Amino acid sequence: MPEAGHADGVSRPSSVRITVVVENHYTFDSGPVTGRQIKDTVGVPAGFALYRRVRGATQPIPDDAQIELRDGDHFFARPTRSAS
Repeated sequence: MPEAGHADGVSRPSSVRITVVVENHYTFDSGPVTGRQIKDTVGVPAGFALYRRVRGATQPIPDDAQIELRDGDHFFARPTRSAS
């Protein structure tokens, strides 16, 4: 990982954003599914949050949320923010 020098002379890792884009197509045969079911099916790593793209914005999908899937839905995952 690249490191950046700071005024105090200590090298620290630079800020890195990671986004996982699942470009494969998956089919769900049942009605509403949970965020956890989607994450488990597509193999989203632990510690990542799931989002759905909605008209130029993003909608967070909690693991326990029941959502209706629509043809053409696009989802992505990224690491959850941890308290520093």
